[in-house]
Amino acid sequence: MSLIDQVKRKLDITWVDEDTDRRVADIVDLATPVLKHRLGITEPEFDFSKAGLENMLFLALCLYEWNHSANEFWNNYADDIATCQAMHEVAYYKAKEGEGDAATS
Repeated sequence: MSLIDQVKRKLDITWVDEDTDRRVADIVDLATPVLKHRLGITEPEFDFSKAGLENMLFLALCLYEWNHSANEFWNNYADDIATCQAMHEVAYYKAKEGEGDAATS
């Protein structure tokens, strides 16, 4: 299922409307770089549509944005955001270590 379809499902959007589709697409376009930055995701093409903590946070952020309350998302999900940041920080440094090992071999 595409990310847009996941967001529509999270928002309980069951109708077809061009304006609604544009608003959902705008929210997805806005949430993607913001959440990548806040979570410390360094992969340029990170896929938020895959199941996991990142997907859950993405859908929640879109829900908050849909309801014009994105500022409340950051406080309400602070623990999950911190967990995700730590996971990506560890992955980043493991990848860096691997690059260093390859360069010295």
